[in-house]
Amino acid sequence: MTTTWLTRTLHGALWTLVFLLPVKFGGLALLPEHPANLDDWIFSRWPLEVAVVTAFVWAAVAAVAAWRERGVALGGWAWLALVWFAVQWLSACVSPWPERAWSVAAFFSVATVFFFIGWWPAENERRYRSVLGALVVATVVVCVVALHQHFGGFEEALRYAREHPESVPPEVRAHLAAIEGKLAQGRVFGTLFYSNTLAGYLILVAAPACWWLWRFLRERMEGGERAVRVTCAVLTAAFAALVLGCLLLTRSKGGFAALALALVGGLALCRQVNWRWRAGIMVALLAVGAVFFGVQGFRRGAETLEARGDYWRAGVAMIVEQPWIGGGPGTFGKRYVERRRPDAEPTRLAHNNFLQQWTDSGIIGFSSFTALWIGTLWLGARRLRSGPFDPLTWATWTSLAAWTLHNLVDFDLYVAAVAWPAFLMAGWMLRNDAAAG
Repeated sequence: MTTTWLTRTLHGALWTLVFLLPVKFGGLALLPEHPANLDDWIFSRWPLEVAVVTAFVWAAVAAVAAWRERGVALGGWAWLALVWFAVQWLSACVSPWPERAWSVAAFFSVATVFFFIGWWPAENERRYRSVLGALVVATVVVCVVALHQHFGGFEEALRYAREHPESVPPEVRAHLAAIEGKLAQGRVFGTLFYSNTLAGYLILVAAPACWWLWRFLRERMEGGERAVRVTCAVLTAAFAALVLGCLLLTRSKGGFAALALALVGGLALCRQVNWRWRAGIMVALLAVGAVFFGVQGFRRGAETLEARGDYWRAGVAMIVEQPWIGGGPGTFGKRYVERRRPDAEPTRLAHNNFLQQWTDSGIIGFSSFTALWIGTLWLGARRLRSGPFDPLTWATWTSLAAWTLHNLVDFDLYVAAVAWPAFLMAGWMLRNDAAAG
């Protein structure tokens, strides 16, 4: 595809959509958003249907624009993504809850579209850098909102809700006491669904966003080489500190642990890094986690893990009962009601995307989803070990490793702001590996 007005328009539309994902589409796919007035459209999240329709329109126009390209064959990993996509719709068609299953299947269809946005070879590198640039700008917005919540925003919102109860939706008013208890914990969530969702987003974008910012500044700053390098390093470090600080303010132990393990794994793949530096970074990560979360935080983590254990036990029972086709995408909560212990917390999702893929779409859905992410990490690691060091590949591999680990304890797959960029990164990684080979 040559550089024409249509190409530039497509790049601009994709940039805008990716920027809006964490800013306006950070809600849960199973919970509809209904802005009631102009203020809601400005300050609150938007209906997910807007993003779904926009993504499909973009994909249709891009497919027509790329139609003249010849010789583009689907690789094995691209077929695997299509198998996963097809199984979601097959399971949705036989689900006892078709309305829920079809809406989530459409959501997953957009995830597949994003995979091919990253995978498609035409202008692959430029498109990926454009996406990272959009995520950098969006991340700054998300982190500013999170910091505002931490430094008085929660108290301000609660005070306004008490003074103007008529402005609070009835469904929120009925649970205002529980919401106050959650906010009292001080866990920020920015523009996303809740604290762990923000953590999942931050660990996904942290490393590649830092790479993009460093590269962007180096290409545009003028002056002495040393001054430019120092300035770029300071600004990039400030951005990294902003992201890490907001990650810590989410108090997400799973998110912090996933990022720490991914960084350790990424450092193990870097032969250029001295082993003393690797050991030092590992010790520093452990120290930060121990100091920030403390004994009380780890006790709370044990309680949370116990709740997840109940979800997972119910999920295993669902798999034994219906292993082949599942109950339909997004229907875990419908089936969990029958298996929930009286003292257990209610939930709509299994808090383990791999387990829920099996409960909702059967063994083929689980196998294709698991193989896609394990294959992405394995091929990326092989490239890092065998070829010259590529900082963008390393940063993307680290972010995808952290996201994959976080999928074991949360439901990032059902949040557009987290899942869709992750699929795009996976597509870029797999295509980039094939091109390198």
